[in-house]
Amino acid sequence: MTQPHSYQLQFLGTSSGVPTRHRNVSALAVSLLGRQQTMGKDTPWILVDCGEATQHQLMNTKLRPKNLIAILITHVHGDHCYGLPGLLASLAMHGRKQPLTIIAPKAIHVLMQSLIELTQLTLSYPITWQYIEDLPDEYLIRLDSHWWVGICATPLRHRCESYAFAITQHHHQRQLHTQKLTQLGIENRLWGKILHCQDKMVELGAYGTWSVDELRDDKVITNKIVIAGDNDEPNLLDGMIVGAKALVHEATYTAQIKQKILDKGIIDPMHSSALQVGQFASQVNVPMLILTHFSARFALFDEPDNPSPNMGHIRTEVESVYDGQLILANDFDVIKI
Repeated sequence: MTQPHSYQLQFLGTSSGVPTRHRNVSALAVSLLGRQQTMGKDTPWILVDCGEATQHQLMNTKLRPKNLIAILITHVHGDHCYGLPGLLASLAMHGRKQPLTIIAPKAIHVLMQSLIELTQLTLSYPITWQYIEDLPDEYLIRLDSHWWVGICATPLRHRCESYAFAITQHHHQRQLHTQKLTQLGIENRLWGKILHCQDKMVELGAYGTWSVDELRDDKVITNKIVIAGDNDEPNLLDGMIVGAKALVHEATYTAQIKQKILDKGIIDPMHSSALQVGQFASQVNVPMLILTHFSARFALFDEPDNPSPNMGHIRTEVESVYDGQLILANDFDVIKI
């Protein structure tokens, strides 16, 4: 039986540092499917990171800019934020009026304020800036009276301050005790009144007045995914990953190539190897692991026995320690969770 989906992820950039012919730099669109469980013309979506040319990548998708509700920036490195000014400007050029939330490091706001002033950019819509450094335990964006999304962040380890985001959809669900209603003989025509009653008591005519709690269940259903920025210590996600359906994490190198870089002693890039991420995913039993942010040295083909660095080396390294669902993301891949 097909499991219902809560999210649709579309990768707009999966390269690290610089773009390649086949991969743009970091950007990920997260569509919130909600109760519909399928994409529609009004499906809200969130953009996580906005590397250079992200707005051009968006032109090759069916995502509607007017449905963008929030942009989350994991850290200040250019391959994760250089596309932000252009995207914000283009939204204004197209006459956007809807408010937009941006959750980002304080430095991103300073950068954008400078660009807006120096380039005389006029925005046609209000922006709510929420600094990651001041983010509450869960920042809530309400989508309707029964549906909202919560965003929280946790610090990672990188050459600058970098963060992971947990995105959690919350659905307020009401379910009638149909068996009890049938046993009580309460007519079907009254079931809707019970379902939509906003009070603690509901009056049912000849059937009397009942406590709503006796006739229906009210509960909140949650669905969480975790998307990490650049990070060389996956274990820092140990608390955040609990209950998540999927983890999106960088795998810039294989363990062998990372060690070669460290042995040179010139710079510690502070990125994860595929092996590190696979080991962590196995330890925490996350059911789906999606890897991205691959070094440009890795070719797209999958040939583990080929000595040239390629995606087969990354795949086999992870599969040696992780037996959950593994996806190595390519630009424009669409993944449902």
